[in-house]
Amino acid sequence: MDSGFWTSQTALLGNQFAIDTLSNNVANANTVGFKSNATNFSDLIYQTTSGGTASTNPLQVGTGAQIASNSINLSQGSIQPSTTATNIALNGNGFFMVQNGPSAKPNYYFTRAGDFTFDGANNLVDPNGNFVVGWMATPSSSGTGFKLAENTTTGIPTGAAGPMNISNFQTVPAAASTYVKMQGNLDPSTSLTQYAPATSSEENLDFSMLYDSRGNSFGVQPGNNFAVSYDGGKTYHIYEYQPSGTTASDGSEAFSSISDLVKLMNSDIQKDADPNDSVSFNNGQITITNGSSSAALDVKFSQTSQVPSLPKSITPSDNSNLDNLISSLNQSISPTQSFSSSTINTDSYTMNPTFYDANGTKHTLSVTFTKTSYNPTNNTTTWTWNANLPNNDGTVSNNTGQIIFDGNGGLDQSVTSPTISISSLSDGAPNMNLTLNFWNTQSGSYSGNQFTGLTQLGTNSNATNLSSDGSPAGSLQTVNFDAQGDLIGVYSNGNSYTIGKVAVANFTNPQGLAQVGSNLFQITANTDTPQNIASKSYIGVAGQGARGTISPSSLEQSNVNLNTELTNMILYERAYQANTQVMQAMNQMLQTANQLNQR
Repeated sequence: MDSGFWTSQTALLGNQFAIDTLSNNVANANTVGFKSNATNFSDLIYQTTSGGTASTNPLQVGTGAQIASNSINLSQGSIQPSTTATNIALNGNGFFMVQNGPSAKPNYYFTRAGDFTFDGANNLVDPNGNFVVGWMATPSSSGTGFKLAENTTTGIPTGAAGPMNISNFQTVPAAASTYVKMQGNLDPSTSLTQYAPATSSEENLDFSMLYDSRGNSFGVQPGNNFAVSYDGGKTYHIYEYQPSGTTASDGSEAFSSISDLVKLMNSDIQKDADPNDSVSFNNGQITITNGSSSAALDVKFSQTSQVPSLPKSITPSDNSNLDNLISSLNQSISPTQSFSSSTINTDSYTMNPTFYDANGTKHTLSVTFTKTSYNPTNNTTTWTWNANLPNNDGTVSNNTGQIIFDGNGGLDQSVTSPTISISSLSDGAPNMNLTLNFWNTQSGSYSGNQFTGLTQLGTNSNATNLSSDGSPAGSLQTVNFDAQGDLIGVYSNGNSYTIGKVAVANFTNPQGLAQVGSNLFQITANTDTPQNIASKSYIGVAGQGARGTISPSSLEQSNVNLNTELTNMILYERAYQANTQVMQAMNQMLQTANQLNQR
């Protein structure tokens, strides 16, 4: 009969254990990353009075209850924002990994509480001073910051995991630029808002590529002509525009470029007036100089149709833009004096990307694009580019070339991004090479879209985006984690680099972890296979395999459900109370039995 005492006693002990577990859960309702425990009961062995026969059932009585398990509830706690940039939370499976003890023989623990900060030695630590485990980057081979080498399949860094320390990342050296990317438009219109005076290097451009002082195309057609006299109207010379290689009408002189026209005018003025007189091209203007020291130079301009005794072989072909250009030379020029035409302009636009040298000094590059020719056969337009450093900031070689646009306004697929050489920089920095990336692509060449970089569309010339790599030296300002678990360093030079990555562990049986306090878990023999434990293959990164993702600047809260705990409290208390009643009843029965023995 007294076995009932022991049966009830097991129940009392079990419910007392459950209440202890419950009270620990409630106590940690506000503990960051805490995982509650659930007590599970099972019955004990049974005493068998009768094993049962073909016609009767077994006759058995149980001997009480026992604790079958005290399992960890690994369900996700709520994730709340944090104002600390190095606080992180795991959204999904896995644990952060921390190290305690010397590197030669460390102890590893695991936690869901990502309330990490840096200590005085620049180690990333948990509130107990344990080192957070991860991987740190190495300086980039190109000197442009830092690089974290990763396995392309798993995303796990290739180096050994260890404490995350940022002492070696407090500064980043200056890095010389290797490219400038250029995105913008070059206006091909007949009327421009952006243009520039033709230079001596552009005097061989065909007049069809030139613009007047108001930015309007001269609009020349073959046969357009005008007349100039250098002897006060006694003799007129007929100058006729013809594309290069085309013969002029009888009695006229053909020109296609500024250079052609100046040479013809210079020869004629020295024959008709004075050998010391000259015609030249300067600062975008045709200039006539009276080289005589005594006689005035009487220059007369005339439309061809107004020329007296015009040869019948010449057909007047007026072009008002050409007339306006030359008519300003209709002057009587005093001895030793000069007079110039209005300005001849080119469709020219300058972009000013910036770059850095190896000393970290910022320079401005001037890249000027000038429209030079149009091919009606394949409907392509050619522009010449020229790069230089203003204000004697340095010397640029390999600094000129051509780009071609097709009829749709996109860069021709054959265009490549050139590399210029820069030397004699004013700050004494080493010589450097710089790629002019006209495509604004990663490769610097055509990548399936002709409109990624420079275009030639019917809008004003503009530079919509000019960028370059390289940077001055910088000091570490702030660090923060991103959603991939990368530790990002933000530097005073405006650049950000991945300087580390936090490790995330995951186990075959996370229920096999032992709780050791301070929000830490420890591996037991039942946590994973001996092979996985020995090889540390449980270590990975966020988002890899079954591991969860990172919530930056956040903390996972306790997953304790107070409603559930308070309900269980009532159940455990009632069960405990009921079992004490059973013991009281058993005691009364024993007393009654003893009284029978006394009679």
